[in-house]
Amino acid sequence: MIENISMGISLLFILSTLLSMAFFIASVMQGRTPTVRRRAHPLALLLLMWMIFQSTLALNGWYMNRDVNPPHLVFPLATSLGIFLLLFALPGGRRFLDGLHPGVLALLHVIRIPAAVGLYLLATWKQVPWSMTFAGANPDILFGITAPAIWYWGYRRKKLSRVILLVWNGAGLALLINMIVCSAGALPSPIQAWDFEQPNYAFMHFPFVWLPSVIIPLVMISHLALLRQALSERKTS
Repeated sequence: MIENISMGISLLFILSTLLSMAFFIASVMQGRTPTVRRRAHPLALLLLMWMIFQSTLALNGWYMNRDVNPPHLVFPLATSLGIFLLLFALPGGRRFLDGLHPGVLALLHVIRIPAAVGLYLLATWKQVPWSMTFAGANPDILFGITAPAIWYWGYRRKKLSRVILLVWNGAGLALLINMIVCSAGALPSPIQAWDFEQPNYAFMHFPFVWLPSVIIPLVMISHLALLRQALSERKTS
């Protein structure tokens, strides 16, 4: 049962979530323009409110309803998708993405290491399927391992070409989308399509609900912003 899981695994996910939030807010605080930097404190407050809201839903069992279609976990993912669409559709949103600090955004991906370790540990407790771990079909940890090198050689020393940065971010984004599909298809719900012997129970509970509702959206917006910045710089060069 999820209640009997080691406290260490829960703490690992809590710290991973806080670290991902810290990196993202740092990318705003160190933004390229004063307008972007002024948004750091309001965004930090909004993220904290969102985390508390998601925790409340999970602790009250809202995500545990297995009979609704689509499952309730679609809600945070759909909310994130709506925010991404607005950022790219609105001029102010595009300026915000272009103004984020690219180096800090690249470093944000180191949180994929503790997140991947946490998923592996959850799989040993039979709370997520093995297909969601680096022992299965999810090599996501590689982007956490390579993130410091991408930050140093790509964004600090500027020794890596835009092609390499585009490929790294594009591949990381594709792998993230694959992770979303794999985890959604393994949810114990009417849309479950695989991993029936060991479904994705964990994401319906606190604090693991923060992975799909906080960590994944922040990692995704980092990739999207870095891709946009690289493409914009290529057009102006």
